[in-house]
Amino acid sequence: MAKRTKFSKFRDLYEVIEELAVSYTYEGVVEILAERHDLILTTGTLTNYLYRYRKESKELSAATDNSSSNVEVKPEARKQIFVDLYSNDSIQESNTDASDEPYVQPTHEELDTAMKRFEAKLANKRNRSLLDR
Repeated sequence: MAKRTKFSKFRDLYEVIEELAVSYTYEGVVEILAERHDLILTTGTLTNYLYRYRKESKELSAATDNSSSNVEVKPEARKQIFVDLYSNDSIQESNTDASDEPYVQPTHEELDTAMKRFEAKLANKRNRSLLDR
């Protein structure tokens, strides 16, 4: 039986690794992979493998994009968090189904304006906390 390469083991565990990377540092991911999945990597090798795998996946998806134009992609449900910069209510949450309403990509100007409002509000809160001291 042929010996498997580390990268082939990594490829099989990619989704698990991505989930672990959400909650753990790369050092933690490396430890878990060694303990639970018998895959010994350094953090540098893990970083390299992630880059390589994502690059290969992107190239593969770009190559198949033209042939998959007839495939219907069903939108998934997502959780939206809204921050109202004009009121004292800080966060509103909403569970929505993506098919309920179309997603409209904000323009750069709208994002810049929202970011400036957020920064101003944050600076205002910092100034108030400094005055309270």
